[in-house]
Amino acid sequence: MPMQPNRSASGIIRRLRDDGFTVNIPEEPYRRIYQLRLSRGLYFGTLDVSADKGRALRITLTWQLNHSTRKCSGATHIIGLLNCLPEQGWDN
Repeated sequence: MPMQPNRSASGIIRRLRDDGFTVNIPEEPYRRIYQLRLSRGLYFGTLDVSADKGRALRITLTWQLNHSTRKCSGATHIIGLLNCLPEQGWDN
């Protein structure tokens, strides 16, 4: 079954791609979640999308140089994290 994200999740995926992230979408869900792998320069992470309703559930992004990680849940909080994502990573 191919992933069918809802409007909010589609917007987040589009935003990530527009911001230069590579978004790898798996062929099949793991249990009930599609775990999309994200990477851009020294950032890497995952975006979990519900297989049933296509909702963006949570995101985890890590800056590789100091391994600082930001996590949040829900579409509104994910968009907020993307709005304040610095180019050069986070301080610990």
